[in-house]
Amino acid sequence: PVDKLLRYASQIADALDAAHRKGVTHRDLKPGNIMVNANGVKLLDFGLAKITHAASPDEATLTQPLTKQGTIMGTYHYMAPEQYEGKEADARSDIWSFGCVLYEMAAGRKAFEGKTSGGLIGSITHGQTPSLAKAEPASPPVLDRIVRRCLAKDPEDRWQSSRDILLELREPETS
Repeated sequence: PVDKLLRYASQIADALDAAHRKGVTHRDLKPGNIMVNANGVKLLDFGLAKITHAASPDEATLTQPLTKQGTIMGTYHYMAPEQYEGKEADARSDIWSFGCVLYEMAAGRKAFEGKTSGGLIGSITHGQTPSLAKAEPASPPVLDRIVRRCLAKDPEDRWQSSRDILLELREPETS
């Protein structure tokens, strides 16, 4: 149901915003890392997360790099185009992943497909952003607008913060 989808999407965006405000980029947001329980949505598995703020002495062990520059990390269906190019992931990469998750929540299928991993990567990096309105005509127009902007190929064209998405999700009737 749309009201439940909006509630869960808002909670995911709120959790991402909290992480991003603390300087944490998740880098592997996907349905398998989102748990729904009686208290709402929880983001899980920050194993690939990147911390971008200056650490205090008690956080020193958490800020050691997990990977080398240019390493591709994440789950193929939810990785942003810049991640495939070996560029540094940031909050906007998580916003891309959020758009993929939101699309899947509304449409019941993944945003990008490919017969092979190469085909999937090509679809993500060069393919047309899928229309949620075509995949699920009953979805509110605000969702299509949010998804399209989350899935912009250029990170500069995406939402720049999860907080902005959260505000948009909380007032869909006026958008």
